[in-house]
Amino acid sequence: MTQDLEQAVRFRSPDGLLLAGNLLRPSSTPLGIAVLVHGGGVTREEGGFFTRLAHGLAEAGVASLRFDFRAHGESQGRMEDLTIAGILGDIRAAASHAARAVGADAVVLVGASFGGGISALFAARHPEQVRGLVLFNPLLDYKNRFIDQKPYWQDDQIDEEAGRRLAEDGHLEHSPTFRLGRPLLNEVFYLRPDRELGAVTAPTLIVHGTKDTFIPVDSSRAAVGRFGGEARLVTVDGAQHGIAVHDDPTYADPQTQIWQASVIRTVADWACEQLPAEEQPSP
Repeated sequence: MTQDLEQAVRFRSPDGLLLAGNLLRPSSTPLGIAVLVHGGGVTREEGGFFTRLAHGLAEAGVASLRFDFRAHGESQGRMEDLTIAGILGDIRAAASHAARAVGADAVVLVGASFGGGISALFAARHPEQVRGLVLFNPLLDYKNRFIDQKPYWQDDQIDEEAGRRLAEDGHLEHSPTFRLGRPLLNEVFYLRPDRELGAVTAPTLIVHGTKDTFIPVDSSRAAVGRFGGEARLVTVDGAQHGIAVHDDPTYADPQTQIWQASVIRTVADWACEQLPAEEQPSP
């Protein structure tokens, strides 16, 4: 039933890039709207998880906008030019587009992995636009991930070989689908979501698998008590990154689908709690 109420949308980032997304409305007047921010190197569907999450939200009466941020999916931009600041602008444009679509004054912001830390940073800096914050296995410390954990960085100094490659190619490979450009590598020293969690006043729900080897659950356990507003951590026992079994990139394993279905129900119920009846938009 919700498929007939889904539409492809296009909107501009503050710096002019055309961003692609999907707006999904419930069959009844929406309680509010969520904006879904994917991880690095993937698309707005998050391997199908965000697609199913959007429909789960719609069944609960919540509209959603999932979109490709710059340099990903169908949106414009080059990955070598990717920046945290640029994605913050993309989120702001998406939140404004989404809020206008349903007549809301704020959104529930949902961020996954690489997109999680940026979503938290947005919530810290734009509290008036965020009704609630959901983070799936969030990367909150970009410097640790992209600098400290790399063998070619020592004491915040890049080694000669990696420095030459960065100068010649304009990027370093992080994964087969994600490259670290010079602008992003400069930013991670100074844009630190992990240091701004106290400014996040919106209610926050963190969901993290206990067997996550990409972003260990201990990072969320350490972070949950540092948010400025009410924050809750839900762990999924045995789940790898993405709330999945190990080595299941397409999320096809039955156990992955069971975990994700349960998480979607939890998030949908929680999102509805952040949209009290007296603050719902008028029909």
